[in-house]
Formats: sequence, C-alpha cells, structure tokens
Amino acid sequence: MTPEEKLQHLFAAAAAPARDPVFEAETALRVARRRAVASAAASIPLVVAGAALLWLLRPMIADLDLSVLNGAEVTAAAGVLATGAALVVARQVLRG
Repeated sequence: MTPEEKLQHLFAAAAAPARDPVFEAETALRVARRRAVASAAASIPLVVAGAALLWLLRPMIADLDLSVLNGAEVTAAAGVLATGAALVVARQVLRG
C-alpha cells in the first residue's frame, strides 16, 4: 500500500456522517422552543383585552343579585368556562 493510498484510506474512514442526529435533535428543539414562545407571546394581547373587558364589566357584575345561585351552579359554570378556555388554548397550540 502506497503512502497515498494510506492517506486516501484514512480520509475515507474519517468522513463526516451524512446526517448528524444530535445536531438535528438540538435544532428541532430550538425551533420548537422558539415557536412555543412566539405562540405564548401571541396570546398576550388576548389576555390583556379579556382582563380589560372584565375590569370594565366589574361594576355591572357587582350589581347583579346572585343570591339565587347555590355553590354547585357556580362551580358548574366555572367548570364549563374553564373547559371552554382550555379547548380554545389547546386548539391554538395544536394549530401551531
């Protein structure tokens, strides 16, 4: 084996892999994190608008006579609202 063949054999053995799974995984993780942060940041205006709306409606809600409601009805209504909010958030997240 000539020195040139040895050198060529050495370079052929040390060739970089066609794919680097670690690099691909790290890149995918960074892209996913960036998308998650962007998605969360996109919902901030909706949260602020909802908080402002509730703050504006606070005097009207305070004047309502809620004595006819018992604890179970209020709990059920809160559960329905929480479920609806969770579905909206999940749909937003899954849509990407």
